[in-house]
Amino acid sequence: MNKENVSAAITDLSIAIESGQHSELSKFVSRAEENGNLLMFFRNLSSYAEWCEHRRCTFLHFKAKYPNIVTLPEGQEGDHIILRNPQLPGFELMIVWKMHIDEEGTTTPVLDLLPKVPQQALEQKKASIDNAPACFRSMLLLFGIETAIENLIQVVGLEK
Repeated sequence: MNKENVSAAITDLSIAIESGQHSELSKFVSRAEENGNLLMFFRNLSSYAEWCEHRRCTFLHFKAKYPNIVTLPEGQEGDHIILRNPQLPGFELMIVWKMHIDEEGTTTPVLDLLPKVPQQALEQKKASIDNAPACFRSMLLLFGIETAIENLIQVVGLEK
């Protein structure tokens, strides 16, 4: 058989992934099954996996550095961390880190800040608390992910 005349075509592709936690990945897999482009699938799956590993390492770094402040409620594979100051009961900041995969398969990290504040503190500092998510997104653009999280811990006085 002459190797130059050999060609291959994907006629049916079925990819199984665990359901639930990675809804963006599920959508991407469905698109890959529809168009059958394995090269694009594996290239973009690799990028997605690298971002997930980066998130995991970043979360573990902050958990190790601030063990009394940082909580990983879903474990090291989760998509969010919670910052709590033991001296401020009821006050916590949740940093959510999702991965967005666009139509072309490009993975983009999407981070957001969700504050949980006791009612008494909310009444006193409502404007500051309402602006916290927008300020966090600005810090992400200015400093990058790790430095923004580090600065958030320091700015809110969670570091001694």
